[in-house]
Parts: sequence; C-alpha cells; structure tokens
Amino acid sequence: MITGHNIICFGSSSWQYPGLQQTTMRLLADQNRILYINALGSRNISLKLSQCSFYLRRIQRQFQQNQTMSEKTVVCNPLIIPFVYHSLTTKFNRLLLRAQFHRLLPKINFRKYILWVGTPTAAPFLDLFDPSLTIYNPVDRYHAFSFVNGDKIRAYEKRIGARADAVICTSDAIKNDMSAFNQHAFAVTHGVDVNHFHSALNQENKIEDIDDLPKPIIGFFGGLSERVNYQLIRKIACRYPTASIVLIGKQLSSLAELEGLQNVHVLGFRDFSLLPHYMKRFSVCLIPYHVNKLMEAVDPIKLREYLCQGKPVVSVDLPEVRKLKDLVYIGRDEEEFVEMVGKAMAEKSLSLAETRIKAARQSEWPVKMAEMAEIVNDAFMRKNQEN
Repeated sequence: MITGHNIICFGSSSWQYPGLQQTTMRLLADQNRILYINALGSRNISLKLSQCSFYLRRIQRQFQQNQTMSEKTVVCNPLIIPFVYHSLTTKFNRLLLRAQFHRLLPKINFRKYILWVGTPTAAPFLDLFDPSLTIYNPVDRYHAFSFVNGDKIRAYEKRIGARADAVICTSDAIKNDMSAFNQHAFAVTHGVDVNHFHSALNQENKIEDIDDLPKPIIGFFGGLSERVNYQLIRKIACRYPTASIVLIGKQLSSLAELEGLQNVHVLGFRDFSLLPHYMKRFSVCLIPYHVNKLMEAVDPIKLREYLCQGKPVVSVDLPEVRKLKDLVYIGRDEEEFVEMVGKAMAEKSLSLAETRIKAARQSEWPVKMAEMAEIVNDAFMRKNQEN
C-alpha cells in the first residue's frame, strides 16, 4: 500500500465533497500525511447573477484559515484571483501561491512529498513544487464542460500529462485521451463504500418527505446539473403517472422542463449519510444523463452506489455502464429508456439483486486503493531506475 509519505493534493472540488479524490485522500491519511488544496476553479468569467454569487463565495472561502482536519490532514484554501484563464492573473497567482506554500510547507514539515494533481488548472503552478513523484488523477473529461475554456484546459492537460510519472483515470475514455501525452496512463474506476449503502436495508426509520409519497418510487440522487436530461425525466413522469419521480440533489441548473408535473418531487440536497435511507425507498434507480462527449467519459459513481442495495438501475448508454450490462437496464435512446423503467419496476429477481451487491463489492475502496497503490509504487520504481 501507499504508506509513510507526505502527499499534496490539488483537488478538483472542495474537501467537503464526497468525491474520488477526497475519499482517496481520507483513506491515505491513515498511513500518510495529507495537504489537500481546495479547488482553484475552472469556470469562464460570467456576469450572470448566479455566477457572481459563485465567485463571491469562492473569494470568501479563500480568506478562511487553513483547516487541520486531523493530526495527519490539513486543508488549504489557496488565496488566488479566480480568473484562471487570464495570463496576467496567472502570473500574479503564481506569486501568491509561491508565497503561501513557501511559508506553509516548512511549517507542516512537507520537505519531501508526492504531488497528486486532480485539476488541470493547477498546470501553471506545478513548477513551484519539487515532488518526489507526480500523479495526475483526472475524474472527468474536463475540457468538455460547457463552462470552461476548452482549449486552455486541453493545453493544461497536455502539460500535466507530459510531466506526470503516472496518470490514474476513472474511465477508459479518459485513459485513451491521456495516453496521447503519457504512456503510463491507467484506468481505475470509482470506489464505493458498500457497507454505508447496504446497511440501510436492515434499518427501520421514518423519512417523512419520501415515505408518504405514492409508490412505486423512481429515484435519482446527484447534482441536478446540465448533465441531467430533464426532458427524459418528463417522459418517464408522463408514461408512469401513478409512480413518484424523486430527485435528490443540489439544484445547479434550470428545472423548467419539469414544471407542472404533479408526480415529480424535487427534494433538494440531502446529506451523504442519509442517501442510503432514501435509496432504500426507491423501486428503480435512474442514471438519466445526456449522452455527449463529456458523459461518454464518465464512470458514474452512483451506479455502484445503487448496486450496493441490489436495486434495478436504468441507465443511458455509457461505455463504463456497458461493462455491467447484465446487471443494468440500458436505454439506447429516450424511448427505450422509458420502456426499460417499466421492465425494471416489474423485476422480481432476488438472485439478480444479490448478484448486483456482489458486483458492488468488487469496487469497494480497499480494492481500488490497492489498484492505485500498485500504479504509484510502480511509478516510484521506474523513477528510481531512471535516476
């Protein structure tokens, strides 16, 4: 395993988000010391009110003190100007970050460390560090997001890919993208805490905002963002009017297409600890994304979370989902997706539910941590041989 190291991680999102990089660092903190750097940002400048408030929150967070989460983990709020694509601000941000880490690294005794990069916007700042090893860990096809400067992100990824000693990707598609820049690119799909999700099956509790809804419940949890196909959800709601469509997650885009649907219930954000209890009420779990260049490179972590309870899952046709096609109902277009929801609701197979749970256990975090450790240790061996 990866033990006895200092690790600096440039995260693609904040420490509080229960994503791959954050979970990886929390687990590594058992045997290593972690400095987690909250996201630098990647959004284009926008004058929309929602984006102005986003920048205000980011600036406010930058002035918060670094947090000592445990004896082995420090979370850093980097002080930068959040206009990440402007050449002048990039030069100024280099000075700001150089000053911050010149003080911080000796203070926490990080004289030798692994640099773990989870965001391409860290590229202009990598030469401020002198790591013993550099790992790039992309969890999305970042350049395909609508709110970024795609050309800049591509250039950043090429720079990081060429510099990294190994690239750990979350899907085959991202691995193929990064193989153009680095021959040591590997795919390690998302891990899942099976016990966290499975244990809810044996617990009895009342959740009023879902228990009182008409059954069956067709559910989704995750960010209600531009990734979600709300027109598809509308078609499901209209085809199955006696079912309840439940959407759980922070609203990140317009839900206008769902207006007027009495059987669609948008519950909003719910804490990660509560998700297994909501999922227990789902008769069918949805992965209702748009299929595009961004999503074709996604390994949807919610797929394995759904499988932890053996639930029937209906998904759009994504390459990483296709690997589990015997356990998932896949809709190759909107009409087939809607039909598959009906088939999933009619499913009665207990053995198929058990097979799904077994499949989820193959992606438990200890398995994924071992896969990543093998890649990291191999990268150390190669680097030592080169030197």
